[in-house]
Amino acid sequence: MTEHLENLRNEGSDGTEPLQEGGFFDALSRINELEYECAARDKQLESLRGKLLDTEIGRRAALMGIPPERAGHIARLANLDRVFGDDGELDDDALGAAIDAVLSDVPELKGGRANGGAFNPRGAAISKSEAYRQQISDANAKGDLLTVVSLKRKARKLGISV
Repeated sequence: MTEHLENLRNEGSDGTEPLQEGGFFDALSRINELEYECAARDKQLESLRGKLLDTEIGRRAALMGIPPERAGHIARLANLDRVFGDDGELDDDALGAAIDAVLSDVPELKGGRANGGAFNPRGAAISKSEAYRQQISDANAKGDLLTVVSLKRKARKLGISV
């Protein structure tokens, strides 16, 4: 595309094709059109790269057991300047390093509900059965027998032993 722009700019300057009347303005108009198209495509490319990064960060966060609502925080905090190589391809290692850097700086992003588990302030996901046991224990401690019975029935329906 850039080569084509240069050819239009230099039209007639090398003596191969002299400009005819109106040719200069036609060429200038075409150059402007092509520059506008290039700018629009660059904007579209940046938008697609942003969507790719958001999707990839969300996917990696899910694999790490991080709640989806926290993946956006990781994307905003990560230094994503070097995640695309010179060829425009996503560098998986660089993206992984950027995510790891955020998680080491803000380990709280790892905690929470992950893989259906209950909130665990230490950041590790716990099993569903352990989550139900904790909820039943809390309801028992409060004397809320209706919640205890409800949780036990729900656990049995899901095939979870409590």
